[in-house]
Amino acid sequence: MNRWNAFRVLVFLLPLPFGLDTGWAWSFAGMTVFALLALELRSLSMSQRFNQLPYLPLPVAFRHAALPLALIWGVQIWCVVQWLVFSLSPHDSLVSLQKGVTYAGFFTLCLLIIDTRQRVKEIIWIVVLAAAAQAIYGSTMTLSGVEYGFFQPKDKYQGVATGTFLNRNHLAGFMELSLALGIGLLLGQPASYSGSLRQRARQVVKMLLSTKVILRLLLAVLVIALVLSRSRMGNSAFFASLLIAGGLALLLMRNKTTATTVLLSSLLIIDIAIVGTFFGVDKVAERLQKTTTDTESRDEVTRDTINLWKEYPVTGIGAGTFIYVFPSEKSDDINSTQYYNNAHNDYAQFLAEFGLPAFLALGLLVLWAFWSGVAAMRQRNSSFYQGVGFAVTMAIVAIGIHSTVDFNLQIPANAMVFVLILALGAIARWSPHQNRTHSFRR
Repeated sequence: MNRWNAFRVLVFLLPLPFGLDTGWAWSFAGMTVFALLALELRSLSMSQRFNQLPYLPLPVAFRHAALPLALIWGVQIWCVVQWLVFSLSPHDSLVSLQKGVTYAGFFTLCLLIIDTRQRVKEIIWIVVLAAAAQAIYGSTMTLSGVEYGFFQPKDKYQGVATGTFLNRNHLAGFMELSLALGIGLLLGQPASYSGSLRQRARQVVKMLLSTKVILRLLLAVLVIALVLSRSRMGNSAFFASLLIAGGLALLLMRNKTTATTVLLSSLLIIDIAIVGTFFGVDKVAERLQKTTTDTESRDEVTRDTINLWKEYPVTGIGAGTFIYVFPSEKSDDINSTQYYNNAHNDYAQFLAEFGLPAFLALGLLVLWAFWSGVAAMRQRNSSFYQGVGFAVTMAIVAIGIHSTVDFNLQIPANAMVFVLILALGAIARWSPHQNRTHSFRR
């Protein structure tokens, strides 16, 4: 198996098992990432020698991503310092450091190995197919009443879709990211109907026989799973991000056609009015209506997490130490029997664990990728890369909203897909329109 095929298999298997939220699963994924990264760097070195170049033939997007690379690796260096000096639980910080290094390595690998338009298209398809497998499995378990997770009976979240994740909200987070990529891919392949009636009929038939129809059907399946997860913020974040990114696309995209507006409108109308209604979007709305500060303790947990950060504003308590520190720090108005291994607010948890400087570095990395996605929509002439820019923009908005009440970025599978999307921001902005090949890279 060559490097690219191994990379595609790795991305497809990310949600298994339990969203990589087990020690052996994410450790294996980490070893695979660095093995592929080593092989990719070796291939570049061979290409340099073969072509007698004075420098490594790095992809264009990688060369323009010096700032985000420095930020993500700089945070890992800070985590080493935390682990050695400041951490309130060095063992937990070491585990978190290993995950962080894996994410940084994966970000680097994505920028190096996804170096052609065809590869961008393929990796988006892989994520969508992985999400479709989760969606079909999770929906089938829920609708049939079998209620299995990853080859074992579910002991909680029965009656809602979880796929092979432990938590319905994490399946919803995976669906959000995958839907954004799939919708971006659809937008990147605009339909054009012109000429005589006969020519237009041929164009419609050609479209119906293309992979676009398959992709659109798969996106409907993903929406079904998202609705069946009954995740309040997952559904809210998806539709809000679609509205926000869609508005930006209609405002910024060059050479947009009527088909672009029709596609974005159909996504809302079909997915909400038809798919969502049939599979119980009203139950999601009912959960939203019943949500109050009296029935939820997440706001109190967020409050105490912020207070925890205030005690260590610069150094933080140590990456990965929330599970160790929070039980002794939570206030009396939080149920003493309720166990919190995460803060249910990624912003508060990252801030408390990493400290303000590293938190700002991570925020700047995400903002850089977001701006790259917006710039791709506004500046690229390529419809394909405009669509990828849309996907990056929508995904960041969706997970940004969802992260206010959940911890998707603490789940390795979702975090790695998000890292892939951050890398796609640079790729959408800077990759050349035409594919190029290298002697030793295929």
